[in-house]
Amino acid sequence: MRISTKETDIVRACLDWLALHRIKAWRTNNTGIFDPAKKIHRRFHGLRGVSDILGILPQRVRLADGSEETFGNLLAVEVKKPGEKPRGDQEEFLQDIRVQGGIGLCVHSLCELEDQLRPYL
Repeated sequence: MRISTKETDIVRACLDWLALHRIKAWRTNNTGIFDPAKKIHRRFHGLRGVSDILGILPQRVRLADGSEETFGNLLAVEVKKPGEKPRGDQEEFLQDIRVQGGIGLCVHSLCELEDQLRPYL
């Protein structure tokens, strides 16, 4: 049996793993779409370079009064086929997420996602 290296299969596996670990995450489509009624491609009007998967990684914090509170860190995961690198706008997006205190990752497999998220879990 061969393990699929199609990007969409890797995205699906990552989303399934995140759901299994109760991490709220979703697929972000940021390409133009075909309008069958008008028979044209509609242009993309969103933020360039947005990662394939966005989510919220819950973090528990002990406050000064001893109580605990949960807050969320933005999680951005760019998924690439093995051997591929993020485009410039995708890498800029990930770097901006990191600078702003979020978690920006580029992964080529489910194993990479697990390894890179381990320090945050």
